[in-house]
Amino acid sequence: MASLGVFVLLEAKPGKESEAAGFLTEEFPSVEAETGTTAWFAVQLGPTTFGVFGAFPDEESREAHLSGSATQALKEQTPAIFAKPPAVNRLNVLAAKLPG
Repeated sequence: MASLGVFVLLEAKPGKESEAAGFLTEEFPSVEAETGTTAWFAVQLGPTTFGVFGAFPDEESREAHLSGSATQALKEQTPAIFAKPPAVNRLNVLAAKLPG
């Protein structure tokens, strides 16, 4: 069951859109290895706007993700690729349809 989530809004610097998309794609294997991450999506919302949504069964899993390698890589790459720091929103999942 996914009861908690995180939504991160990202704005690429002008001319860095393909780098932003590539970065998010490259981080998928590290997130896939996280046992507590129920679902994870990297999306492009507009020409320069990107987002990441993750779902978790409990607070421990969410915190593990937020301190994991993908989040650390994002912190390191933000000055080069993104126009401002990521907007991290913690949320509660009210309903979900997941495979399984």
